[in-house]
Amino acid sequence: MKNLRYGLWALVVVALVGFVVINLPVKQDEGHTNYIPPTGFNQGTHFTLIDHNGEVYDSRNRIVEGEYALIFFGFTHCPVICPTELQKFAAVMDLLPPEKAEKVHPIFITIDPERDTVETMQEYVPMFHEKIVGLTGDVEKVHQILDAWKVFYTKVDDPQFTEYTMDHSTYAYLTDHDMNFMALFRMKNTANEIASHITTIVQ
Repeated sequence: MKNLRYGLWALVVVALVGFVVINLPVKQDEGHTNYIPPTGFNQGTHFTLIDHNGEVYDSRNRIVEGEYALIFFGFTHCPVICPTELQKFAAVMDLLPPEKAEKVHPIFITIDPERDTVETMQEYVPMFHEKIVGLTGDVEKVHQILDAWKVFYTKVDDPQFTEYTMDHSTYAYLTDHDMNFMALFRMKNTANEIASHITTIVQ
């Protein structure tokens, strides 16, 4: 019953944020400077985690030369930001020309591995887009990856809720197969802007 309630709630959220994303204003790509990562933040690290189907996901083998990763760090219990960004990822994948979309790997890495089990990710991630891969794993390993990527994350205990929530950074990263940063996207960037910029990078 808990899983059913969770699934129904998630479907409502996806529908609502989908409406918002689809109706975001369309803008032209404003240029490369809009997407440059902060100074000294040029590269992430490879990762070996478990995907939402329970299979080992090694980025070294999955993202080969000539391909790219579009990565967002979040958690499944996130009420607004994460479902909005994942819906945006789905819109980006649908907006990209097919020959470029097949070279982009959209990835959702949990910042809350204690609750985001494979089963939870399996219920949550496929609701957004068939190409999005959800990744979780051992708590210590996930935290090492988050720290290596300089992701801000912290538990927040709110007496208004029965469970803790998470505060976290909201960047989305486009990397090449070696995890070099090609672009950094912010919440204000629309799906159209992101897809337009990715199109200029992916050959």
